[in-house]
Amino acid sequence: MEKKEKKKVGTINAFVIVFAVIIGCWLLSFLIAPGAFERTVMNGRTVVVPNSFHSVPKIYLGPQAIFQAIPNGLVSSASMMFLVMLVAGCIEVYKQTGTLDKAVAGVLAKSDTMGSEKILCAIMFVFGCLGGFLGWNEQIVPFIPIIISLCLALGYDLMTGVACSAMVDMISFSFSPTSVYTVGISDEIAQLPMFSGFLFRLVLLIIANIIMAYVLRYARGVKSGKIASLTADLDDSKFRIDYSETLKDPLNKRQSISLVVFLVTFVASIVGVSTMGWSMNDLSACFLFTAIAAGLINRIPASKLVNVIIAGAKDGLAPALVIGLARGIQWILTASAIIDPIINSISKPLMAMPKYLTPIAVMIVIALFNGLITSGSAKAMALMPILIPLADLVGMTRQTMILAFQFGDGLTNSAWFTSGTLLIFLTIAGIPLKKWWKFVTPLLLILTVVCVIALLVATKINYGPF
Repeated sequence: MEKKEKKKVGTINAFVIVFAVIIGCWLLSFLIAPGAFERTVMNGRTVVVPNSFHSVPKIYLGPQAIFQAIPNGLVSSASMMFLVMLVAGCIEVYKQTGTLDKAVAGVLAKSDTMGSEKILCAIMFVFGCLGGFLGWNEQIVPFIPIIISLCLALGYDLMTGVACSAMVDMISFSFSPTSVYTVGISDEIAQLPMFSGFLFRLVLLIIANIIMAYVLRYARGVKSGKIASLTADLDDSKFRIDYSETLKDPLNKRQSISLVVFLVTFVASIVGVSTMGWSMNDLSACFLFTAIAAGLINRIPASKLVNVIIAGAKDGLAPALVIGLARGIQWILTASAIIDPIINSISKPLMAMPKYLTPIAVMIVIALFNGLITSGSAKAMALMPILIPLADLVGMTRQTMILAFQFGDGLTNSAWFTSGTLLIFLTIAGIPLKKWWKFVTPLLLILTVVCVIALLVATKINYGPF
C-alpha cells in the first residue's frame, strides 16, 4: 500500500501540468503590456518584420479564455493529432494480425547471437536517424510502447525503453542537419541555401550520438544490477509480453508481405518528408493506406478492420490530446497580445553582447523561451526575422545564429514540463517527471557543453556560407 501512495504523489498527470501553465499564461497577460510586430508573407510563410514592434490596445481576456485555449489548441494541432492517432491505428492492425509480435520475437531471438546491447544500439541508431534527419518527434509516439516491451524482454527497464527511443530522437533533433521544421524554415528566412552547413551539423550529430552511450551505460548497469533502476518501483506489467510461444511460430507469407509493405511505407514517408515536402496529412494518408493494405493482405473483414483501426486510434487519443492542449499555451499568449512583447524584451539585451558571447546567449534565451512555445517551426517564424539582422549587426554569420537557435530549441525539449511531446512519452511509460529529470539532467549538461564549444568554433571559423 505504501508503494502505491508514493507512486501517486510522484506522478502528476500531463494534462494537469499543461492546464496549470495555461492558467499561468492567462494571469501573465494582466501583467505584461501588449504589443505587436508587423508581419509579412515570405515564400508562403508569415514572418516578423524586424524593428516594427509597437504598442497595441490592452486586451483583457476573461476567465473563459482559459477554456477557449484548449479547443483552439486542438484545432491548431489537428494535423499532428490525426497523424499520431492514425499511426496508432496502423500499429494496432499489425498487432491484430500477429505480425508485430512475431517481428519483435524475431528480434529477441537474435539477442542470443547478437547480444542485447547491439540490439539497443540498433534501436538508438534508427531513432537517431528519425530525429536527426527527418526532425520527427510526435510522429514516433505509437512506436514507444513497442520499444518499451522489447527493452523489458531484453532485461532492461522502463527508463531504458524511453531513453533509447524517445530521448535519442529528441536529442538528435537538436543537431539535425536536415530538419525542415527548424533548419529548413530558418535557412529560408535567412536566405541561405536549404540545409547548407550540412557537414558541420552532421559531425555534431555523430558526436551527440556517441555521447548517448550514456544510455548504454545505464542500461548495462540496470541489467547487471550494478546500477539501481530509477523505475523499479513503477508498474510495467502492461508492457511485459511473453514471447515464448510466439518464438515457436515464425512469420507466415501474408505477415511477411504486410511487414514489407510497412517498411516500404516507412521509407516512402522518409523520402516524402525530406525530398517532396510532404505534410502531416500526407503522412497520415500514407499510414492509413498501410493499415488498410495490411488488413486486406491478412484477410481481415472490412468491418473488423475499421474497428481495429478505431481501437488503435483510441490508444493514440490521449497522447494526441496532450499535443493539442500544449498548443493552447501558444494560443493564449497570442490572443492576449503578449507573445510579441516577450520576444521584443528578450531580443534587446542580445544587441549589446560581444560577438563570441552572442550565440551562447541566444541559445540560453531560446532554451528559456522554449518553455512557452515548444513548437520549433513557430519559434523559427517568430524569432529568426529578429535574430538574423542581429547576427549581421554583431558580425556573426547567419548560419551560426541558426545553429544557436537550433540548440536552444532542441535540447530543452527533453526537459521542459510544458513540452507536450515529452509529456506524451512519459505518460505512455508512466514515468514521473522527477525520475526523468534525475536521469536526463547529467546528459543534458554534457551536451550543453558540447553546444557551447560548437558555437565558439562556428563563430571562429565563420560557419557559413554566410
